[in-house]
Amino acid sequence: MPPPGGLVLPGESAFGATLSTAGVYGRQTMADQPSILVCGATGALGLRIVRGLVESGIQTRALVRPQSDAAALQALGVELVRGDLRDPQSVQHAVAGVATIISTANSIGRRFAGERDLDMRAVDDEGYAALIDAAEKAAVGRFVYLSLGGPALLVNSPFTNAKRATEARLRRSPMHEVIVRPDAFEELWFSSAVNFDPAAGKVMIFGRGLSRVSYVGMDDVAAAVVGLATAADPQRVVELGGPEAITRIEAAEAFANAMGRPVKRRHIPRTALVIGSLILRRAKPELASSMAMGMAMDSADSGLGPEAFAELGIQPKSVRTYIAEVGPTLTGA
Repeated sequence: MPPPGGLVLPGESAFGATLSTAGVYGRQTMADQPSILVCGATGALGLRIVRGLVESGIQTRALVRPQSDAAALQALGVELVRGDLRDPQSVQHAVAGVATIISTANSIGRRFAGERDLDMRAVDDEGYAALIDAAEKAAVGRFVYLSLGGPALLVNSPFTNAKRATEARLRRSPMHEVIVRPDAFEELWFSSAVNFDPAAGKVMIFGRGLSRVSYVGMDDVAAAVVGLATAADPQRVVELGGPEAITRIEAAEAFANAMGRPVKRRHIPRTALVIGSLILRRAKPELASSMAMGMAMDSADSGLGPEAFAELGIQPKSVRTYIAEVGPTLTGA
């Protein structure tokens, strides 16, 4: 039986029962690869990472919240541990016996989805502190952390402050930290979650919309994370940008061309972004953080490029190719 505080689903191994700890930093096969724990595995990016690990023949464990739907993970045959970053005991059981941790977990998406009682500080700051502490005590060798890239990381907001605090903790840790800083995700920043909704014929643009962002796709970032988690000696900070940088205005025009119909643009003045990012910090930290990040992204070009992808043997899809593929599917929505 597994220890109390975490639940291994029926038909799967107890904590560490079938896991090897050999070859922490080498590329291995399923037979001898040390277990990798993925936190945030039910999310859009996390699930892609798990698929990549499984396809590479790597033993994988996932920390999954008790209320989360883990059907897709079960179908992949990974070991599931029910727990939460806010529950230190379940975290301790989840990290037991693993050699590498990959974490994409965050609260901002779930708060946007309606989980208003989910405290951002408890997850993105204190939860990560507990995860790192448990990992150190369990002698985990490597920690791959999904942070933020470009100007957005530097702003003062609940979400970005927690990101920087976690980066600092990892740099002080004896573990080999791999901090991944992707530019803005196409799947998120071209969606209704940030009121960029070309399917509805309207998009909201933070500020002037003239700064250039090297948007990245989740498939490409997931492939990069898998590579970094299994490489012999990866860099400690990896910045990922797409092969093409475009403005928000250019993106709106590209969607209109791909759909064959106009898209109405509405700009949120920078002054409103600054005020909103301040007065909404307590009541709606996810919205305050998004406004602060949007302001930062509108104030300067991201400056990121695809060099790190190339070093990993990955050819990332350009943002215009993504829009050209997705745009026609939105027609008539």
